[in-house]
Amino acid sequence: MNLFKFGVAAALSSLLAVPVAASADTYPSRPITIIVPFSAGGGTDMLGRLVAQEMTEILKSSVIVDNKAGASGQIGTRYVIQAPADGYTLLLGTTSLINHPFMFTNLPYDAAKQLRPIVSVADQSIFLAVNDKVPARDTKEFIAWAKKSSKVNYGSAGAGTTLHLSAEWLKKNAGFDATHIPFKGSGQSVAALGSGEIDFNMENLGAVEAMVDSKRVRLLAVAAPKRNPAYPNVPTLAEAGLPPATLATWMFLLAPAGTPDSVVNTLNKAVNQALTKPELQARLVKLGYVVNGGTAEAAAARMKTESEQWGPLIKAANITVQ
Repeated sequence: MNLFKFGVAAALSSLLAVPVAASADTYPSRPITIIVPFSAGGGTDMLGRLVAQEMTEILKSSVIVDNKAGASGQIGTRYVIQAPADGYTLLLGTTSLINHPFMFTNLPYDAAKQLRPIVSVADQSIFLAVNDKVPARDTKEFIAWAKKSSKVNYGSAGAGTTLHLSAEWLKKNAGFDATHIPFKGSGQSVAALGSGEIDFNMENLGAVEAMVDSKRVRLLAVAAPKRNPAYPNVPTLAEAGLPPATLATWMFLLAPAGTPDSVVNTLNKAVNQALTKPELQARLVKLGYVVNGGTAEAAAARMKTESEQWGPLIKAANITVQ
């Protein structure tokens, strides 16, 4: 009797294993969703849509972007963490994902344990962008104006984002004060900048370029060691006498922890292949991105490096978000 039960159990186990193995061999067999945890129109959103379009062609399966903004990226992040670890729900994360544990006292998840890096996608330089009505034509004039003004404000894609931290870095090193107004992504923040609701942003180029082209926003400086090829006439912050700075938003693709190696490898290869396409590279460079790529292991290692870089800065500045 025991042998009979064992035989039935073994047979059922074998039958149940077949669909699992088949699904791994045929991945992807249905649309893949990349969650962007910020509103549409920002730099992360733009990158996600450009890469998703190329991945669709490479994987022969639809790859779509879904914006789930709010709580500085936490809503979208939590959504992915709670999704099945099957490769059909992914997260386009940013440096903010790494910074949050140093700033938020009650994070509802542990991203380092509950997410698995797939590939490093790109970096995007951060610019000092001001509303066109701000009476400053360069960084030195802006700092002098900000020091004299009593009601300077700035926006960001959300509290705790790299853009927020970059503005705090600028305030500290330039010696002026300003009020932070957090939004649900760069799209909303840049719209407020263009309308004059806020005075300045530390912002990614892709999000703010349309406002620059329409003359509603001006770029005063880039927070990088050298000028950006997309805007070679915009000086660095260091050229204005501020400390040398490398402030950038890193963007990388992740999946829920437990996602099979075969699925991660398939996605990694697809993104790397997409990033080698000259047309995509040209689009990304024009938007101020530096294209990355590489292995999943390299992305995991960089997460650790970014944490070691930003963590002490956040603690030293005593930046906390409730």
